[in-house]
Amino acid sequence: MSDGPHTVDVSSWVSRAAGDPVAHRQRQVIEVILNAIALTAPLNTGLYLKGGILLGLAYGSARQTMDIDFTATLPVDDEIDAWIRDRLNTAFPRAAAALGYADLVVRAQSVKRLPGQNRFASAAFPALKIRIAHAHRGSNEERALREGGASSVVDVDVSFNEPLRHVQILRLTGGGELLSYGLIEIAAEKYRALLQQKVRNRNRRQDVYDLDMLIRGGMMNQIDPGEFLDALVEKCAARRIEAHRESFDDAEIKRRAGRDWASMKLELEDLPDFEDCYEKVSAYYRSLPWED
Repeated sequence: MSDGPHTVDVSSWVSRAAGDPVAHRQRQVIEVILNAIALTAPLNTGLYLKGGILLGLAYGSARQTMDIDFTATLPVDDEIDAWIRDRLNTAFPRAAAALGYADLVVRAQSVKRLPGQNRFASAAFPALKIRIAHAHRGSNEERALREGGASSVVDVDVSFNEPLRHVQILRLTGGGELLSYGLIEIAAEKYRALLQQKVRNRNRRQDVYDLDMLIRGGMMNQIDPGEFLDALVEKCAARRIEAHRESFDDAEIKRRAGRDWASMKLELEDLPDFEDCYEKVSAYYRSLPWED
């Protein structure tokens, strides 16, 4: 299911970081990456933006993540990593010039397969971690970039084979259009990640914050609870997770979600109380139309 174009003011998002030179250039690089993908077929029909950058651009999240997350519907084979890298590197100069960043050099420096070795193409949910280097043109850091040793980087994570039902079109201020997760898909994946914490031995404090932000802002009221539950159950089933109404009563899920909560003060001026956020996230989950 696809929603109509949703205009996102990426240039204003970049400008809001002008007081911090490091964050400002990182946002410029992210703007170049997004526009390069929007300009390049078939990347612009095979990559779907998700995660913290999407929440910041389209939903006003204050959480300052600088990694970019995509889900890909592109075929997985042994050439996909080099194929994506080469198309990005071809598009970066054109996107930077179109955005007025003539002095910014952007280049895919490395691509890592997850899992590695020969298991990537046969894995159920393979992924790529692409390290995008950037530098000022004519500087010493550009020389390091050309030699493959740049220290200024933005990480792009691309996952494959994820269930995907609800998408939307983002109209960028640079003029291009980019595909992204719809709201149902964003929230369902975050709930699934919280339920999966024990299986993967992970702690997902950011997902509680993001879901609370969407609930408090009334955005979750805009989606159909039945459609949302269907998407959530499908995502959980794909990862062999059994979701039920009482799942968030599990003390281990709550403990993991709350671990290192205070560390988000580094990203946020006003960090809400974890207990309050977790209760709102749990209450919404329990309110879904579960079958008894």
